[in-house]
Amino acid sequence: MTHLAHERELDDTRRTPAGAAGRTDAGRPRSELWEFLGMALVASGLCLAVLHPELHDDVVHMLATRAVDLVR
Repeated sequence: MTHLAHERELDDTRRTPAGAAGRTDAGRPRSELWEFLGMALVASGLCLAVLHPELHDDVVHMLATRAVDLVR
């Protein structure tokens, strides 16, 4: 039994930090392209919020309306 625990311990040291935390069983791995597109979308949204602060109320209203539609 000690031998098995020792082998598992060595196996944990070879994994990446995300893998060592047990995140490898979360389903499909995310592709780097989708991660990049998501970050680009967030960055463009932040730039838009800084350049046009008057759009804030409209965006909040649109998101709240869609959330209510999803709940129904």
